[in-house]
Amino acid sequence: MIVRIVVVMEGEKGGGSFKFAAMHLSFIPRIEYDVIMNALNDKTFTNEVIYGRNVTCGEHKPGLFPSQTWTCADIRVDGLRLAYGLYPGIGVSDVRCTETKGFDELRQLCKKLMESIVSERPLWGAFVSNASCDYHDEKRLILNMTGKKVGEDEYIRLYEWYEMDPGYGWIQTLQCMALPKDDQPLIL
Repeated sequence: MIVRIVVVMEGEKGGGSFKFAAMHLSFIPRIEYDVIMNALNDKTFTNEVIYGRNVTCGEHKPGLFPSQTWTCADIRVDGLRLAYGLYPGIGVSDVRCTETKGFDELRQLCKKLMESIVSERPLWGAFVSNASCDYHDEKRLILNMTGKKVGEDEYIRLYEWYEMDPGYGWIQTLQCMALPKDDQPLIL
């Protein structure tokens, strides 16, 4: 199984800012006993309006995670699928799925979904656990960040949904993991 993990990192370094990095990992399904003892079942997000659009989630089979996680299976926005894309040129053999060039704001979507359920923990990671690079014959949506200059060197972040034509790549399941509590053992 190939899983896209968006590593959530924000900050500034060397005069520039960075937002996140994404990587693709292969997971071998092997669970040790001590991981099971400390793992938490994920929960389902409720349907919410995010940036003026209705985000809906279907039922899912709960899994075990090292920190509290919420899942949005069969994710749709106003009935449309989210577009999915990989970064071109990072060893991905399926070039059909590069239309978005890997740029999306899944991190922000997770933050908003977590706010809607009043999560008290900050977002640790946003990841797509089920996606397809197959052709989707309906319009798709993608959440992107735009900026608005409000001062000499100051911008505010704005987020907008963009409609994409039918094409290759769509998301089935989005998962959002909260930062573990200080007293929660971290098993990776």
